Amino acid sequence: MNQLKRIACSKLALLLTSMVTVAAAQPGSPDNNTKLVSRSAIGAWMLNEDPAHPRLNCSVKFLPGRKGQPGFTILGPTRKMPGGVILFSGADIPSTSSPKDIHVELLQQTLPSTRLRATLLPRQPGDAAGALAVAAGDLRQTMKSMRDREHNMQLRLEGSTVFALDYDGLALARGSLFNCLEGRLFAGQTLKEARADIRPLGTSVIKGQAFFKGGLLAAKKYPPKGSEAVGLIWMTDEFKVWYEQVKRDKKMPQHIPLNILKHFLRTKVLDDQGGFMFTNMPAGEYLLIADYSYEKTVNQEEVIGRTDVFVGGNYIGSNAQITVGTYAYQQGLTFEKRVVVPADGQTIEVTLDKSQIMCFLVCF
Repeated sequence: MNQLKRIACSKLALLLTSMVTVAAAQPGSPDNNTKLVSRSAIGAWMLNEDPAHPRLNCSVKFLPGRKGQPGFTILGPTRKMPGGVILFSGADIPSTSSPKDIHVELLQQTLPSTRLRATLLPRQPGDAAGALAVAAGDLRQTMKSMRDREHNMQLRLEGSTVFALDYDGLALARGSLFNCLEGRLFAGQTLKEARADIRPLGTSVIKGQAFFKGGLLAAKKYPPKGSEAVGLIWMTDEFKVWYEQVKRDKKMPQHIPLNILKHFLRTKVLDDQGGFMFTNMPAGEYLLIADYSYEKTVNQEEVIGRTDVFVGGNYIGSNAQITVGTYAYQQGLTFEKRVVVPADGQTIEVTLDKSQIMCFLVCF
C-alpha cells in the first residue's frame, strides 16, 4: 500500500464526496451490474460494473462477514475523476459537516507504518458509519502494492484507531477490477444469483411499516428514511439449531458460518413513515427486527439557590429556587415481530410496532 501515500488534496474533496455517494448507492444498483467475486468466512468481495460506460464507474467492495464491522471500497475512474479512490468506512470514523483534509497512519502487520493524506467525508443520510477517502493517482500501481490478505489492518487518526479490518481474497478482486477497467465484463454470478446460491429464492413479499409508540397519546417514532433499520431473520430449523448452540456457549462466535449468514437480511427504510419491503422471499417463518434510535427529551429540575422566609420578623425556613432544564438524548430501540409466509407467492403486510424489548440475537 505504499502508493497510498499519494494525493488527496482539498480540491478533490467534492469529487470524493460524490464518489462516496455512488459507492453508497451500489447495493441498490441493478443486480446484473453487481457481481460476487469471492467469499470466505471473513467476508465477500463484490464487483460493480457499468456496461453502459465501459472502463468507467468500476469498483470492488469488501463486505465483512459480521454486521457492523468496517469495510472498504476501491473505486475506479469516473467521467469527473480520472484517478481512483480507496474509501474506508466504519462506525469509529468521526463525522464531519463538510469534507476535511486530514492525515492518518496506516498500520499493517510486518510493515512499517505509513502516513497518508486523506479526506474525512460527511456521513450519508441514515448511515451510522463514517467514511474517509484516500485518492490513488495510479490505481493499478496502488492495488499491485496491496497484499492479498490483511489481519488487523488499522488506520489511526490523532493517535486513536478509527478503522480496523481483516480481509482476504484481494487478488481475485484486483483481477476483476482490472478487467473492468479494460472494458471486459465479469462472467461471475450476479448478486441475485449469488443470493440464490446461499439462500433459496421465492416470489413472496414481506412489506409494512415500522414505528415505535411509547404511549397511548405519544407521537410515533419512525426509523430514518434510507437507514438499514429493519432486519429479518429466516427462522429455519438449521438456524434454530445454531442459535441454541450460541445460547449454550453464551457468546457469539468470531465468524458466523456462511450457511447461517444466509438467514440474516436487511433492507433500507423507504420513506419517512417507516416503510420497508423484502422481496424474493420463500415461504416460511421469519422474525422482523427494527433497531434504531430517536431523540428523546427530558425535563430535569435543578436547585440554584434558596430564599429565606420570615413571618413577623421571625425566620421560619427557606424555599428552594428551582429551574427546569430540558435535555435531549438518543434513545435506542429494538423491537421484533414474528411473521409467517404460508405459501410462496403471497404478499404479507406487517405493522412492526411493538414496544421496546431486548435484542433477539445481535442488533444487526
